[in-house]
Amino acid sequence: MPNLPVLPTLSLHADGVLWVGLALVLASLMGESMLRLLRWPRLIGFMVAGLLIAAGGGGLHALSLPAGARAVVDAALAMLLFEIGHRVNLRWLRANPWLLFTSVGEWSLSLLAGWAALSAFGVGGMPALAVSAALACTSPAVALRLSGEFHARGQVTERMLLLAALGTTLSILTVGLLSGWIGAQTATHWWSAVLQQVYAIGGSVLGAAALAWAVNWVERHFDFADEGAALLLVGLILLVLSCTRALHWSSLLTPLLAGMLLRLYSERPRLWPRHFGTAGGVLVVLLFLILGLSLDPRVLLLGVSAGLALVLLRTLAKLAAPLLLGRPSGLSLRQSLALGLSLTPASGVSFVLLLDLGASHRVLPAPLLDAGFASVAMTLLAGTLAARWALGRAGDIKAPAGGR
Repeated sequence: MPNLPVLPTLSLHADGVLWVGLALVLASLMGESMLRLLRWPRLIGFMVAGLLIAAGGGGLHALSLPAGARAVVDAALAMLLFEIGHRVNLRWLRANPWLLFTSVGEWSLSLLAGWAALSAFGVGGMPALAVSAALACTSPAVALRLSGEFHARGQVTERMLLLAALGTTLSILTVGLLSGWIGAQTATHWWSAVLQQVYAIGGSVLGAAALAWAVNWVERHFDFADEGAALLLVGLILLVLSCTRALHWSSLLTPLLAGMLLRLYSERPRLWPRHFGTAGGVLVVLLFLILGLSLDPRVLLLGVSAGLALVLLRTLAKLAAPLLLGRPSGLSLRQSLALGLSLTPASGVSFVLLLDLGASHRVLPAPLLDAGFASVAMTLLAGTLAARWALGRAGDIKAPAGGR
């Protein structure tokens, strides 16, 4: 008999691609359901999907995040930080210095509020100050998603974007300096730890200048409104991100400063697809999915008490500065209250800073990190909803047709 071709042996073992695909499907469905049924931001659904998977035993341990997952987080944050950095109009700060006072005020009060809350639970000192600095900033990703998904336009939205970028810059720099200080106390040569932070910050400035120059050069030859050119921009950001990781520069500060430098030499922000097209959009979905997967509910319960106190005091701090300085800066009382609420969402940047603090300083007590991660989870979910409501009340988000 002639030899018949043998069918390949079927393997019913589920590989990693299957689980990633299922997670993306679940996150996308939940995100669309949140938006269409409740008019909530999609990112709530993305993160809840991750939390549900983590509750079912499929989560990731934050402090031992796999290299692939961490690379996705860094790539998504790099694009978001570059994008929001480009929205920072430094000329606006010069024309209205009250904005700068508001930014420094709300961030500083958030830092002190977080440190006071953690100290009350017996986990104070320099490590608590570093964790509080990581949590003091507003989420750039949430600010951009709210602005894009709901077409938010107005004074409150623009100030939310500006203050989120400035606060993130302050958090990155302060955590870097405090991390160097903590490292100097345990290092054989204290100056070695300090020089490492100086090197990281100085290198980030060089990397930011190189990225801004490259994007400016490419812009003269391509139209970034086109999907293909936007993909080229994603490639440039990822290329510089890879260099910063290899050289141990700050992967957070570099793209943020690059966006600011690029905007410094243009009157108006450039027009490009949101998150630089489909590739960037997928990375953003994965970012919030991984955040949910990494915030294991069983671990969060350990830090829920301190985390809740931290969230409450942080929220009051975010409200205080805009309410005190809103009128001199040109806002009404309603707009000032809305601005304070719009600044409450925690940041994926905070999550990464906490990861780096936990990895760099094994001496940090576990309850301190548990409280930090619990705070990130609570303020990402509740804070995002509060910000969405506040922008609607301020009139920056118009009601859809039919009043739904």
